[in-house]
Amino acid sequence: MNPDPVPAAARALIGVRKVRRCEVTRRDILRFAQAIGATDPLHFDEAYARGTRYGTIVAPPLFCQTLTYEDAPPGRLPPDGSPLEIAVPIPAQRAVGGGSDYVVHRLVRAGETITVTTELKDIVVKHGRSGLLYLVVVETRFDDAGGAPVACETATYIKRM
Repeated sequence: MNPDPVPAAARALIGVRKVRRCEVTRRDILRFAQAIGATDPLHFDEAYARGTRYGTIVAPPLFCQTLTYEDAPPGRLPPDGSPLEIAVPIPAQRAVGGGSDYVVHRLVRAGETITVTTELKDIVVKHGRSGLLYLVVVETRFDDAGGAPVACETATYIKRM
């Protein structure tokens, strides 16, 4: 019988949630819209947006992605530069994105506070050509001040030596 290649300290983090709150400003929305080349006036023209069903400026659909990771200086990040949210104690040195499932429930409005809840859902081990691959599965939920879902992402990161 093979021993579990996932260290107990890493397994203990499965199910652990980290929660933080982010206030979304008009400037945040404008910058994201500019960065992705969005031209819909819903994202930058307050007078136009007031006359829509939203009543104010709203962010493009994948805006919550900008809230996914905690702000951290490079010195706090793992050696491979990966986000803190996937810094689990496993014998791996490098990380790459392995895929993502993203659901948008509604658009984010300027002035909202979004609660970001990140949870390590699983660590799966596979054998690759270069050795063990650790698939780190992280769920990130984005909820409004009333607790209603705004968006949710389940992402898989591949970590290896």
